[in-house]
Amino acid sequence: IIVDKRKLRIRVIGMKKKILALLTAVICMAAPFAPCMEAEAAPVETGTTTLGNGEIFSADWAEMSLTVSYGEKVWEKPFSELMQEEMRMYTDEGAVSCVFADIEWADAFVDGIDRDLRAMGNQDNELIPEGSCYQLVDGFELWWLGIVQTQLLTGPVKPINITLNENTCKLMTIEEAELAAEIKESGEYVLAGSCTTSFKGSSANRINNIRVAAGHMDGYEIPSGTEVSLSALFTPRTSANGYKKAGTYVGGKVVEGMGGGICQVSSTTYNALMNAGVTVTRRQPHSSPVHYLPLGTDAAISSGSKDLCFRNDYAHPILMETIVEGKNLTVNIYVRERDLNGRSYKLWAKKTSSMSAVTYQTVYENGVEVEVREIGYCRYQPLIEEED
Repeated sequence: IIVDKRKLRIRVIGMKKKILALLTAVICMAAPFAPCMEAEAAPVETGTTTLGNGEIFSADWAEMSLTVSYGEKVWEKPFSELMQEEMRMYTDEGAVSCVFADIEWADAFVDGIDRDLRAMGNQDNELIPEGSCYQLVDGFELWWLGIVQTQLLTGPVKPINITLNENTCKLMTIEEAELAAEIKESGEYVLAGSCTTSFKGSSANRINNIRVAAGHMDGYEIPSGTEVSLSALFTPRTSANGYKKAGTYVGGKVVEGMGGGICQVSSTTYNALMNAGVTVTRRQPHSSPVHYLPLGTDAAISSGSKDLCFRNDYAHPILMETIVEGKNLTVNIYVRERDLNGRSYKLWAKKTSSMSAVTYQTVYENGVEVEVREIGYCRYQPLIEEED
């Protein structure tokens, strides 16, 4: 699925844009697939509508409410206030699902619950230790919305109520809770993944192609739930689109080909995406090693045969930035801080021979290593000729 190009300058990365992740990613962080082979395709978006569309959703929902309760305290959101909310519709092997295109109303509703829970901590309450309060657990909003969206299409029409308990609330000091609220309410994007490679020694034509391809990515915004083909984003490699002939791999040799050098952009992007925890759905290594990255960390692009595809499984859009400066190319990936939920990632590879490597991704939570994922095995062939 290739999205329409929507430019967004990085200087406004703090702007709020609220789009919910696909239902399949409601209660987990993005988990990249093995890039050396094809991965399961994302559900296909079939269009948009509103919750008030009686041909898809029951009109009886307008009489119902969403409620969250804690003891005698109840927070209510009438469905009647959501009838004009835009819904994105998806199909996956015949199954139909929906997501709210904008979740600002849900952010406000959940933030209000947390705010009231903090206020309760300042009151005399034998169930809450002095100086502490309860707050909703991380991921509550997406989990709760997942329940709502599933019931809109498949469940009975009735009020949807969630009662808070030890599984949905966590005990924090009021000071910790207020600091977390400040971070959450800022809605800021942070640099989640980055990679820099050098094109020192490259021909003028190759550098031109790197600049052209990178230019198509700079400021690009990827909505939640959207899959992107980098090959399509680069546009056809023709002189009319600004590309020139430069060295490229063909049949184990380096030959002159239109757009030679764009694989350095795709490889640099692959590392930045994996370092940001973005789901990579398709990736193939080069046939032979490249000079700008270690074995096992490259990503080739060839029209009709090789591509780098990735999907945004975060709850909000992610932003891409490219910088071509001096002899270096840098790709940066920005993610909403609340979507990262304290997680960070690192792509790396271990050589198993002079022409093979195993690729890994390490996952960290608040800076502490919690998982090492084996991404895939890559084998290369020696070049018959040296790269230009």
